Amino acid sequence: MKPKKSQITIFIILGLMLVIIIAIFFIIKKPPEPQIIDEENPQAFIDSCTKQAVEEALVLLGEQGGDTNPKGSIKYKNKEITYLCYNENFYDPCINQRPLLIKHVISEITNYITPRVENCFQTLEKSLEKRYEISMGNMDIETNLQTNLVKIKVTRDFQMTREDNTRNFNEFEVNIIHPIYDLAEIANEIASQEAEFCNFNTDGFNSNYPKFKTRKEMIENTKIYIVSKRDSNVDFTFAIRSCVMPPGL
Repeated sequence: MKPKKSQITIFIILGLMLVIIIAIFFIIKKPPEPQIIDEENPQAFIDSCTKQAVEEALVLLGEQGGDTNPKGSIKYKNKEITYLCYNENFYDPCINQRPLLIKHVISEITNYITPRVENCFQTLEKSLEKRYEISMGNMDIETNLQTNLVKIKVTRDFQMTREDNTRNFNEFEVNIIHPIYDLAEIANEIASQEAEFCNFNTDGFNSNYPKFKTRKEMIENTKIYIVSKRDSNVDFTFAIRSCVMPPGL
């Protein structure tokens, strides 16, 4: 009888432990809390919201050859990759399609994030309008690229008033560590050499600039270049069609 009683006691204890573990699991696994805008720090919300939009743009630009919405592209690994240098004829060297690539990337970032940052302000206004009188001016966005850095400056008068207390904001800044500037510079150099020499020596470049890595793949008559910075795991992928030989040669 004693062994049976001991077994029953053990089963009861195990059962209680199981119930406790399940209860703890459901307590810990709560649904994510909805984002609450801190009315004491609306600038932090705009900064964070802007940063998210910029990071989305940078991913697209890196994957698609500097375009958020590629035109003049080739499909590679289920993505449309922009031609930075292209010639549809045989034998002829390619023509650089983006001689001012850095300026183009800056424009792409600004155009991509502008409606999204506007939506950030609209979300902020909607969250605060029950407690404050909100006034907003026109918005201007300035994008600046530097070595390993993306700087975004949003200029907009944003005023929130409650009773006799008025708070004014007019500048929102975001700095993101990212090698898009350096990668685009290298991509532009590759396009220039392909246009002039129909070739780019990836091995020689990798030896001379060990912080970066370039590699090349062929798809149909197109060279796919992938440029990356070794310590960032960020790629910049683009296409080149240059000095193509006719089939059979």
